[in-house]
Amino acid sequence: MKHLLAATAALAFAVTMPVAAQQGMAPGSAETTTLQPGSAVYGSDGAEIGTVAGEQDGVVVLKVGERMIPVAGTAIGQGDKGPTVELTRAALVEQYDKRMAAYEAELDAAMKQGAPVQTADNQPLGTIESVSGNAVAVQSSDGPMTLPKASLALNDQGKVTVRATMAQIREAMSAPPQSR
Repeated sequence: MKHLLAATAALAFAVTMPVAAQQGMAPGSAETTTLQPGSAVYGSDGAEIGTVAGEQDGVVVLKVGERMIPVAGTAIGQGDKGPTVELTRAALVEQYDKRMAAYEAELDAAMKQGAPVQTADNQPLGTIESVSGNAVAVQSSDGPMTLPKASLALNDQGKVTVRATMAQIREAMSAPPQSR
């Protein structure tokens, strides 16, 4: 393929990701819960679940072992030990793993030959020509390109979307080969 956009997987443009812990959890208490990066978050059993990695737009990302689990900020209340969710660590991890497996299956089903691909800024990029392992071949008006599967996601409408804007893609395609 003419262009390899391996760097797109690392772009900061998040598209739709399932937010774990939205169902089956009590809303946070009326008491204000302060969530700073590195703060411990506890489960309903009083055991530490993980630490806060960050927060954006009402979604808190918890580092739970090797997983980065998004949790609705409203699902985190103030407990005896500090910020608390109404699940145990095992239940949160199980819920997250199930949702991610379902999401991955949905993404795999959508990434079929002829499926349209759009950019993070909702511009048409092209159509999927083939999927081989972690490489997705896309035919665009700018020519063929290969995208890493990790750079693709489903948007709110279930459409395959690359996690980059059209400007970022064109910039990456115009960069000299040694910097790609």
